[in-house]
Amino acid sequence: MTAPETTPTAAPASEEGSGKELKTFAKTGLVTLAGSILSAAAGFAITLVVARTLGAAEAGVFFIVVAIFMILSEITELGADTGLVRTAARLKALGRISALRKVVVSAMVPVLLLSALTAAAVVALAPWLASLFAEPRYHDVAVLFLYCAAPFLAVSAGRQVALSGTRGLGDLTAYTVINVAMPVARPVLALAVFALGLGSGAVMLAWSVPVGLTFLAAVFVLWRLLRRAEAGAPPDPPAEPGERPVLREFWGFSAARGVAATIEIAIVWLNVLVVGAMVSNHDAGVYATASRFITSGTLVLAATRIAVAPQIAALLATKDYKVAERLNAVATGWVVAASWPLYLALACFGPVVLTLFGEDFTGGDGALAILALAMLIVLAAGNVQTVLLMGGKSSWSLYNKIAALAVNVVLNVLLVPVYGIEGAAVAWAAAYLVDTLAAAVQVRYGLRLRLGLRTFALPALGAVFWFGVVGVVFRITAEPTGGAFAAYLVVACAGFGLTLWRGRRSLHVDELLQAIRKRK
Repeated sequence: MTAPETTPTAAPASEEGSGKELKTFAKTGLVTLAGSILSAAAGFAITLVVARTLGAAEAGVFFIVVAIFMILSEITELGADTGLVRTAARLKALGRISALRKVVVSAMVPVLLLSALTAAAVVALAPWLASLFAEPRYHDVAVLFLYCAAPFLAVSAGRQVALSGTRGLGDLTAYTVINVAMPVARPVLALAVFALGLGSGAVMLAWSVPVGLTFLAAVFVLWRLLRRAEAGAPPDPPAEPGERPVLREFWGFSAARGVAATIEIAIVWLNVLVVGAMVSNHDAGVYATASRFITSGTLVLAATRIAVAPQIAALLATKDYKVAERLNAVATGWVVAASWPLYLALACFGPVVLTLFGEDFTGGDGALAILALAMLIVLAAGNVQTVLLMGGKSSWSLYNKIAALAVNVVLNVLLVPVYGIEGAAVAWAAAYLVDTLAAAVQVRYGLRLRLGLRTFALPALGAVFWFGVVGVVFRITAEPTGGAFAAYLVVACAGFGLTLWRGRRSLHVDELLQAIRKRK
């Protein structure tokens, strides 16, 4: 008598699904990682060009205007960018294709209208805005920068929402290409206008024009993806009992996310404004330059976030929690392995790195070290912010951002007048730690998803030894020169590389190597 066939148990099914998701993540992660590397390099390049061509004080005014632009752009996104990533991925996973067009239109129209009104207001109020943050001798420069950037503010938020739609619909290649085109074009255009002797206003235009061009590309690609998804799609399944209407759910999520994202970008750029107002435009330029290293170093976190967000949204929508846990844990291990060495190197050899921008910027090494060390903890939490949002908890994220902003503002007021840019760095670091730790606790105990801390233990310990301990030894025994920095990097990279290779199984490097081979 033949034994009856048995159905697979839940665990193997989960393992099979986990393996599939890891391979998908590895493939898409390679694309987004390449894009993030190019974006980070381009971001570093535009900072270098601005610092070298404008000098510390005028660069400070430039970055203050950029800060205003970024904050206003985030406000006018209304949270629809993250909302569209989550909603598009969920609707695809649940087979509800017919609602996609309605959600996309609902996301784009109010964002573009509000952006246009905001851009007009900036043009009208430019002299007043400049008087708030620019020293009298740089007032006219600040007004010029605002006039150059304001028209492109009208489409900046729409660009980001359209790009997020392409990401939610699963085309990460198009998303990455368009997203990278903007930062790559900026230093090229800036160098061109400087070589032609067109002045500082043209440098701001070189920063702004790519926003408009990539907006047009993003809208075109999103529309094509939408039509492709609708072509031949079967009828939508019936809604589940008690399910909220899709637009109400979308804007309910996006509204809270919009406020949270505004606070988040304010925390990133607020300290530049505070230093410019409380200390000087020169110190604002130094602080902005040092802090650009910190944001550029999050390229691997950005790459994994872009790649993993639609997958996490789909997995949580279908209640495949074990696979979501494993995917997030592996992503965190890769983030720590790739990012901790950079931040430890910046903390140890900040004076050498900052000389790339000129002698005026070497005073930012203390602030750079504080920011870099704080980022170790932020990166150890991995994509907890993304998991929280893809789990639909935008309101929880909002509460975290409010607490972080309060910490940042209070510490800025207390510390910046006394300690200058080092005080601003401490305020920023404290705000990010509050936000990150709160999100980690909420993911673990609110969403009940394990964080997989063991996954990054090996790369964390290896980085601390090879880039931290060895870096301290080099600083104690040698002057912070380019030669000492190069020797330190050779030793640290060799030792850390060997550590990672011996522990490659725990980091699931095999999936990454398979994805690389298949792309060749």
